[in-house]
Amino acid sequence: MKISPNTLTLKQFFSVANEQFVIPAYQRRYAWGMRQQRELFDDIRLLPAGDTHLLGTLLLLSGTHSPLLNQLELVDGQQRVTTISILMVVLAEQLESKGLEKKAYDLRKLLECETGEGDEQPKLQLGDLDDSEYRRVMTGEWDEDPENPQLVAARENFVSWFEEFTAQDLSAFQGKLLNSAALIRLDVSAAKDAYKLFETINNRGLRLRPTDIIKNFLLGHASSLPPGTLDKVKDDWRRLIVSLDGLDSDGFFRQWLASRLHRKVTTGKVVADFRAYYLRHVTEAESMTEFISANLKDGEDEDGEDVEDVAVLDDDTAKAIPKTSKVKLIVFAKELRRAAELYSNLLRANTASKKVNRHIENLRRIKAFQAFTWLLDMFGRDCLDDKAHVRLLRVLENFMMRRHICEKRSNELETIFAGLTGIDDRGYEQSVLATFREHTPDDDEFEAAFATFPFVPAVIDRARYALEMFEYQAIAHKNEYYLASPDDLELEHIIPKAAEKLSTKATLGDWPSYLGEGWKVKHTKMLHRIGNMTLLADELNVVASNNPFLAKRKEYLKSNIRLTQDVAKLTQFKFKAVEDRSKSFAKLALKIWRV
Repeated sequence: MKISPNTLTLKQFFSVANEQFVIPAYQRRYAWGMRQQRELFDDIRLLPAGDTHLLGTLLLLSGTHSPLLNQLELVDGQQRVTTISILMVVLAEQLESKGLEKKAYDLRKLLECETGEGDEQPKLQLGDLDDSEYRRVMTGEWDEDPENPQLVAARENFVSWFEEFTAQDLSAFQGKLLNSAALIRLDVSAAKDAYKLFETINNRGLRLRPTDIIKNFLLGHASSLPPGTLDKVKDDWRRLIVSLDGLDSDGFFRQWLASRLHRKVTTGKVVADFRAYYLRHVTEAESMTEFISANLKDGEDEDGEDVEDVAVLDDDTAKAIPKTSKVKLIVFAKELRRAAELYSNLLRANTASKKVNRHIENLRRIKAFQAFTWLLDMFGRDCLDDKAHVRLLRVLENFMMRRHICEKRSNELETIFAGLTGIDDRGYEQSVLATFREHTPDDDEFEAAFATFPFVPAVIDRARYALEMFEYQAIAHKNEYYLASPDDLELEHIIPKAAEKLSTKATLGDWPSYLGEGWKVKHTKMLHRIGNMTLLADELNVVASNNPFLAKRKEYLKSNIRLTQDVAKLTQFKFKAVEDRSKSFAKLALKIWRV
């Protein structure tokens, strides 16, 4: 491995006119927050005169330099370089505002590179997801609703931190930034060396996310295989990252592994389990001796648990991994990318079926994230069509609703859903139903729990979902129309949450007097029960009165929603009404959420 280390000031690092630093498309998006940005800013600001500050190590994949533009792949250090470039452009603007145009020009010149044909380009080029946003941030013309708010926040933070700086302060800061802050630049010419070195560098300090380690593992191995392999694996990884943008990619790998291993995978074991699975399922894994010895060390995972050398499988892992034929790495990468695309479409309720999407939306409101381990497997099976998917999703809704309402242990769900991924195609639906029924609370438990369940703000979407299902039952729903989205349809607490506030009394009437002596204790107990809730399209326009429920009832009468019309038929609404209505809903719940 040929490594060329150089310690460079930032001025030296940015000053080679025909070099452009490129963050590859498969890297994660810019993610530094205020804490990291502030630390960088203060490291420069507080640097004593004549002292130096080391900003860390950068790893660059570079070929043979030519007289034209040389694009160097920034394998490690993209977060720092991106942040520094934003800091530099903000500093240039501040210098210009204080009349120091020459100093500002010198800074801006460092942020440009020459193509060799007289054209200029940005010194730094980000990946597919961030580059257009980054360019707008650098020119000060970003959108009001940015795709990556972290980039905009970095610029705004630096602007605010420079607010009190005088011209002299700015000039001193520039001198420290360019001449006293240094980087160790490591240039390697071979991709396989870059990926080995990447993991070695990151063995200390903050732990990398599982996604980053898995990426380095795959690309590092691909770089040691015949020409063309690395480019194909890179492209599939780029598409995987794009499809998971905005989602928890670590969560995807954990659930994907659980669906393959048919067992629960903990966060701390994602990397070890991925490597073990890979070594048993990828044909070329037999050639990984050098890469494994350099990277797969004994150690500790982020949860403090011991991690064994993953080339040696424990008995549980070995038994859990299905004995299937091995595939080429390029096939494995393609399958992994397709699984990520499916996972993204499922989590975003963006499949080709409107009915499927509607049920997935319901699952999100119920808070059924653990189920996506099974859904990833279920939707990948050829033995099921859309009708079967809808039938199974409906049963899943019922299963999850019952378990959540009865407050069963949620950590059991991961084991249950991972187990479902091992069911054979033959008799699949019957086997799934049998498993669900084995772990579903019975009618008596569910009815009693539903009548008293507290639908607090953290699970308010679950209450909205329940009320919608009650409404569809009341109108004998025939799929002709659906209720409006939560943006247009509010969940209304009939007895209000802030019943004793002066503003509530002025708007809605004197609820404490209306509810009677001892109301406060009962209010705490009954407020979040389903019987105290209904759906209403618009904000109330109530004129306060001595009977605040009758004032609300006038608005309820205007609603087209059957549940709300039924409330409007009542002459009074106190805690007894909440209790009776909750019990009535609980009996109806038995019919709707049946497994």
